[in-house]
Amino acid sequence: MPVITSSTGSAHSMHREKFVALDWLRFALAIYLVLFHTLKEYGDIRVVEWLYSSLSLGFYSTSTFFVLSGFLLAHVYIGRDQGRGLDYKRFWIKRFASLYPIHIMSLIIVLPLVIINAGGLAQITVTPNTNDWAAGDGMASHMLGISGFVSNLLLHVSLLHAWSPFYTTFNFATWSLSALLFFYLVFPFAGPALARIRRPLLALVVIGLIYAIPALYMFMTNTNDNVVAHGLMHRNPLFRLPEFLAGVVLHQVYLRHKLLMAALFSPRGTMACIAFILGCFAFSAWIHAEVRGSWYYMLHNGLLLPSQLLLVLMCAWYQPDSNTSQARLAARLGVASLSIFALHTPINMISSKIEKLILGTIEMFTTQAPVSMSSLLNLAGEQTRELWMYPFFLAGVVVVCVLFQEQLVNRMRNAIQDRLLSRQKRASANMYHGHA
Repeated sequence: MPVITSSTGSAHSMHREKFVALDWLRFALAIYLVLFHTLKEYGDIRVVEWLYSSLSLGFYSTSTFFVLSGFLLAHVYIGRDQGRGLDYKRFWIKRFASLYPIHIMSLIIVLPLVIINAGGLAQITVTPNTNDWAAGDGMASHMLGISGFVSNLLLHVSLLHAWSPFYTTFNFATWSLSALLFFYLVFPFAGPALARIRRPLLALVVIGLIYAIPALYMFMTNTNDNVVAHGLMHRNPLFRLPEFLAGVVLHQVYLRHKLLMAALFSPRGTMACIAFILGCFAFSAWIHAEVRGSWYYMLHNGLLLPSQLLLVLMCAWYQPDSNTSQARLAARLGVASLSIFALHTPINMISSKIEKLILGTIEMFTTQAPVSMSSLLNLAGEQTRELWMYPFFLAGVVVVCVLFQEQLVNRMRNAIQDRLLSRQKRASANMYHGHA
């Protein structure tokens, strides 16, 4: 995990723990989301029902990532001193500099692909979101139109697109980055306040119960086809905020309840925790396969939160040597997790074209088809993606996103921080001299 210097300058910042297992977890969550969004394009995995259902729980990855984000921010910026002396502006500048380059660069990459795939800007279609676990055909797609394109582009550029409850557009997976921006805005106010709570375990229970209220309403009323309600439950930052806040409080549990965790994560306790987490996941996959319906909202918004909290806490407790090559690799992959979240969709769009061209080329040279560019393009258009190519796609996603993070995002982040933080420092100095 990269060391981010807190503005508190405390001893805690100087000797901060490195959570190697949490870096691996961040990476694993990102890879699961890639599987969730892309593997279904490689043959009909629905024929293997358990595999299809196990890979249909993308929300588990996103929710756990939000919990993990709250935990890590609390670790870096609050620690044991409860966030005293936290510089709000400095915090926001650092978070913005880490998040926005990923988002805006992925948007620049995906927009031409979306327009080309649609056959023109005016032909881009969107489908209003409803619960796809419920029976029915869902909502009909419709043209976005020029005005819709412009308004959604403005929402994306301003990182506000998670607030739209109607549909996801362009690089749809980046709604999670939009939600993270809101969490970052809230953190300097909520984080220190939550760190001062005397009974963090009870606070987690309260947060979990509050979080589950909207889901319980959706479940009890069997609401599945309400576009606005689904959009709010699925991605609205206010509705997803409890996951992030639970992660902040979880860090206080980690700091204050060492004896409890030592017992909980004893050899037998660890096995029981793993069984509980896997059991929750298996139960969710079974619900997807056999029950579905409005159970989606219960699982998506609250019921799985205890297992997600336990997973993050268990990975935080397990601390392998941070000075090994494996730990350094984990840090690189963990840092690239947000880039994987943001880039896997455009990479998938590009890879689909390349793979079909490869398959078309193979067919052209192994059949009686004429050898020509027009023949190749026709054959490529008839291809479907084959499962044997998926490992190459997945490896490509990882390599591209790590390079994207290290060679582009990190440099843009450093440039933004240098510019804005130096400006803030000059403004503070001018204010000091003005009052002197």
